[in-house]
Amino acid sequence: MDRPALIELIAQTVRSYSLAMGGVERPLDPDMPLFGPSGALDSLGLVSVVVELEQTLSDRIGSEVSLMNDRAMSQTRSPFRTIGSLADYALARISEAGRP
Repeated sequence: MDRPALIELIAQTVRSYSLAMGGVERPLDPDMPLFGPSGALDSLGLVSVVVELEQTLSDRIGSEVSLMNDRAMSQTRSPFRTIGSLADYALARISEAGRP
């Protein structure tokens, strides 16, 4: 999975969650904050989206992909800042799982 496809998957997952929670459709791009005052998600939404993304990625590559772990939480710059930073972090975890 390449970065553009992963960004689209994350945006699609965020959009689906937001609409399910009664949110409005809005453009999502790689620089879009995921969390915080101007973010697309609240704390519950972030957790829900990451869990859904982990499951989808694990199903697609046939190997477990963990995104919300001690490594993610201990970084000085959170991988959950933006759609793009989450995509980059997910690509690194996919690579560690031995999948391109």
